[in-house]
Amino acid sequence: MTTTCQMTQYIQISFDHDDDIKPNKVLVNLQLQHNHKDLMSYEYANIYWELVPTIVGSVKGLICINPRNITIPIAICNPFLGQVKNLPLTSFGPSCKIGQRSVAIGFDEDYKVVQVLTCLKHRCLHAQLYSRTADSWRELAVECSITYRFEFYMVSPIKSSCKNGHFAHWCMGGHGFTSRILSFDMKNEVFRIITLPFVLGECSIFAEDEHSFRYFSFGCQTGVRFVKICESRCEGSKFSWNRMMIDASVPFAAPDQWRAGFVFLELQSCKWGSFVYDYRAREFVCRHYLPSSNSRFIECKGSFVSV
Repeated sequence: MTTTCQMTQYIQISFDHDDDIKPNKVLVNLQLQHNHKDLMSYEYANIYWELVPTIVGSVKGLICINPRNITIPIAICNPFLGQVKNLPLTSFGPSCKIGQRSVAIGFDEDYKVVQVLTCLKHRCLHAQLYSRTADSWRELAVECSITYRFEFYMVSPIKSSCKNGHFAHWCMGGHGFTSRILSFDMKNEVFRIITLPFVLGECSIFAEDEHSFRYFSFGCQTGVRFVKICESRCEGSKFSWNRMMIDASVPFAAPDQWRAGFVFLELQSCKWGSFVYDYRAREFVCRHYLPSSNSRFIECKGSFVSV
């Protein structure tokens, strides 16, 4: 018999800040969307409030919360078991000046967390891997021949339909553009950089599986409320985009039914709310406003994997 813990659910994660009560704390609350039942809450150290934490996952029922401030630990939680764990902080040599941190969670016999860091001084990428078995971070080699702040400014996680966590992907680009995809193989622990055939404007990239992607151009800046959809095509080492659909209208409404396969795509400059994409049906469902700018929805299938 399928239990609630084994079913696919949608979780609303909110970050509440109240200077009058605890000025140095942020309350993280995880709540089931369909019945508003609270799964768990915990306090986080104060964050730079203009940086809403990044949520990645879920993988095997685990969610990773990245406060983006490298002085505050990354958290792993299993909301259905009510467990949360702060990962140990890492140290860097005095010659490095770390700017941005982007993370991913994966699985290979046990869960792993990868953090990709930009070094302002050396204009390069650093990477570290945490495994629960070792309960510590170790350095990873990143053979990156491109220069930070010259060829890319930002590294941001790509949402995926792959719930096994064998691969993780990031966009490499800047404010309003993407030029490369950074991929990581959790089992073999190696990175791969995919150079896109042309620089993409502001868009969302979605990983359909370990090796194929779709990108969605929303036309937010032009005011055209349609989505252009393209999917990747690989022939040997050659990567290209194949236009699948253009001028697909996305209505503004709440989902009629919250079914498995929804992913919420947000763009910073877009004021139309999140675009809800059904990756199983391969179609957009609606545009849906979040309850607040400090909330996120995430699909999560409960598991008994402990943190």
